[in-house]
Amino acid sequence: MLKLTDITIGYGSKKIITNVSETFTPGEVVGLVAPNGTGKSTLLNAIMGQVSLKQGQIEFKQSLTYKNQHSRRKIYRLVSMMPDQNDLYPELTGWRHLKMYRGIWKAKGIDLKQLVKRLNMSHYVYQKVGSYSLGMKQRLCFAMQIACDTEIMLMDEVMNGLDPNNVELISGLIDEKRQEGKTIIIASHLLENLSEYADRIFFIDNAQLELFRDKRRQDESIYLKLSTEDFDTHAFNVDLSSVLRIDQFVLIDVTDADYRKLLLEECERYDIILYTIQHMELQDAYKIKFENQN
Repeated sequence: MLKLTDITIGYGSKKIITNVSETFTPGEVVGLVAPNGTGKSTLLNAIMGQVSLKQGQIEFKQSLTYKNQHSRRKIYRLVSMMPDQNDLYPELTGWRHLKMYRGIWKAKGIDLKQLVKRLNMSHYVYQKVGSYSLGMKQRLCFAMQIACDTEIMLMDEVMNGLDPNNVELISGLIDEKRQEGKTIIIASHLLENLSEYADRIFFIDNAQLELFRDKRRQDESIYLKLSTEDFDTHAFNVDLSSVLRIDQFVLIDVTDADYRKLLLEECERYDIILYTIQHMELQDAYKIKFENQN
């Protein structure tokens, strides 16, 4: 369990996170989405105890907080942050890195050889990291966090530099860790991939955590998506407050079943066949919230 209670994070007079309260539970993957410089990494670092709070409290299981050194040592057994590529030692092998991380967290239950095999690292893990490509280093960083085997795992841009095959590989392992009961919080710009495996997704906007999607809820809005050309060509009987424009498309909130039926009948009358009925895609929501503001 990880609980944020009324936390505020900032530097000087600038507020990065303001009065945020949220609880993250075992067995869930949480996505954090926002443009660069809006607080994703800062929030993860605060959870790690590496950034001070201006107010509020971060609480772990057994009511542990960062109030003293004794509590901190216990917390550091529970939570880990995926290392950055800049944290790697070029003169050491990947295998040495994995053994080091498993040893620091005393994760005796992790079979490193099996982990290396699972991540297709066998052909390079015994080479010095200085010879690795970007993708090889990224897989090593991910493997190092898995080697920690902590209850809470924080990942910042875990898919950075990975090809589609490795994105799928790591996504599968993240899902396995969720099923083991891990709490995994991921800051990512790879929106399509994140929307596939995250149980909850939050935007960080105006220093707040704003819930975009919770797969456990059944009350999510439904949208009719069609081309801007089709929408503008025909006289749809719509409430303009329900219409959103994104690139070459229009999204119309049709959560109300009667309204949805009416608009589908209009699509049929105008011989419009290229449309979808769907929940809002993460990519579209991102554009509406952040790109359309510019």
